[in-house]
Amino acid sequence: MDTLTPSHMLEISHLHYRYPDGREALRDINLRVNPGEKVALIGANGAGKSTLLLHLNGILNGAGSLRVAGLDLSPANLPRVRALVGMVFQSPDDQLFCPTVFEDVAYGPIYQGLDEKEVEQRVREALQAVGMAEFTQRASYHLSIGEKKRIALATVLSMQPAVLALDEPSAGLDPRARRELLHLLAEMPQTMLVATHDLALARDLLPRTVLLYKGQVIADGPTPQILENEQLLLENGL
Repeated sequence: MDTLTPSHMLEISHLHYRYPDGREALRDINLRVNPGEKVALIGANGAGKSTLLLHLNGILNGAGSLRVAGLDLSPANLPRVRALVGMVFQSPDDQLFCPTVFEDVAYGPIYQGLDEKEVEQRVREALQAVGMAEFTQRASYHLSIGEKKRIALATVLSMQPAVLALDEPSAGLDPRARRELLHLLAEMPQTMLVATHDLALARDLLPRTVLLYKGQVIADGPTPQILENEQLLLENGL
């Protein structure tokens, strides 16, 4: 593999993944992402978008190599890599399981072994960043889907990640909640990979787009260039 240069936040080389049932989900994925880049992953259902995201912090482990901020994704580095990559799942209910919002957002910093004062500061800062500072003692399961998505984002921001990996962040949101989420994400400084069917979100938020089809990268370039290529989208299930 090529030597990683400091300009790369993510480097994925020759990544293959096959599910236990034999289905090949990723085929020779090669992708480099620079610090601060915001990248859309688009493609039809089954294209491999979510599978690729799940490799970024070792939830799935295929053949090939992956580096985050110069760290190889290996068993020895896994805790450090997971601290660097904040994964936000499509359903916030997959991330929110504690009795209160505070406990949900504090879970990651506590797991990192931080002291109580630092945990409280991280929670306050993360909730402030997503506009949910007044919700610390609320029960997450009583919140709206838009509020839950903000809290789910706060749960990863509290770990101060360098990379945000978001799976269908606008799914299920009403127009107002969607606008608020896009505005929030636009202000985030982190490197971003966003798997989405929402092509308008890609157009408005993510300057670079990677098109996947049947586990392969079909196109990678400026978002307007890819989204304006109607033939390319139609040929690849969009």
